[in-house]
Amino acid sequence: MDLISVIIPVYNAEKYLQKSIESVVDQTYKNIELILVNDGSSDNSGEICRSYEVKDTRIKLINTDNNGPAAARNTGIDSSKGDFIYFLDADDYLLGNNAFELLLSKQRDSKADIVASDFKKVNGNNTIDALNNTFPDDRLITKGDIVDYSRNYLKKPNKCLLFAFSWGRLFRSSIIKEHKVYYDRKLSTFEDVAFNFDCMKYVNSIYYSTNCLYAHTIYDNYSSATMTIGNNPYKLLGYRQALTRIGNYLINSISESDIKKETAHADVTLTIIQLVRVCGQIGKENRKGIYNFINEVVSDKVFRSNLPFYSPEKGNSRLLPVFIKFKLIRLIMWLCSYKARKRYKRSAVK
Repeated sequence: MDLISVIIPVYNAEKYLQKSIESVVDQTYKNIELILVNDGSSDNSGEICRSYEVKDTRIKLINTDNNGPAAARNTGIDSSKGDFIYFLDADDYLLGNNAFELLLSKQRDSKADIVASDFKKVNGNNTIDALNNTFPDDRLITKGDIVDYSRNYLKKPNKCLLFAFSWGRLFRSSIIKEHKVYYDRKLSTFEDVAFNFDCMKYVNSIYYSTNCLYAHTIYDNYSSATMTIGNNPYKLLGYRQALTRIGNYLINSISESDIKKETAHADVTLTIIQLVRVCGQIGKENRKGIYNFINEVVSDKVFRSNLPFYSPEKGNSRLLPVFIKFKLIRLIMWLCSYKARKRYKRSAVK
């Protein structure tokens, strides 16, 4: 019977943690190990984890200093013994008590290296949306399909979600462990994308299921807590490393010129998305810092060499790239703030 290693990085998640843990231990599939990596929490998360560890021999608690979710997941990988690895965030939870049964049945039938399922966004206890836009039906995605989908991701990185996350899917653990695939600890954003494409080099097939088996918590204005800038907007630039990983994956499948063109377009697309996120968080205290950040980003030589490859489709910004081309920083801030108010339903701080 296959062992599933469930890895939950935990940091100050006392509000959500009990629901997350119980969604795992209540599964009908019992051959699991649940690895809770307490990443230096300052709230009661560590005590909650410990209370579950003493009740269930399948649960293992590892306490570490605060090094971020990437490092916590790596710690979980090193400690895991399962045939499959499943990543679950501490503020998320499994939907239904037969999620692992369903995922394993798909894996046994397909022999896929990764089995991914659909998921829902939730805000508190309210379901916001069911995301079933990756594919309209269940399917086995082979190597050629993975290449095609990777190129689609570069074309529409905010629409093609299969590689955007690493949670909510079964990974064959031998793929990760034998090839020493780890999360990049230097990344605070897009570390999932980088990890996925490091894995893709060794993956023969992925099975996608339209069964909605995972609930992903979103926050009021941004899809993830890590998308708030705090004092460091530069952490939002993790997509640059992720795009390098995608290029490395595609190197044996398409020409270098196509990789350059497609990753350049994705770089500009993701830069625009992140500038909108940043400008949605402008306040009196950080306005000057954000101005300097945007000026540095749009002045970067590599980024400017990528601008000519940006090919906006219907609904994409056409005016913003013009402002960027001419480094009109205040106009960039104004337009991005306007787009943020529309997209995230938030009034920017004056």
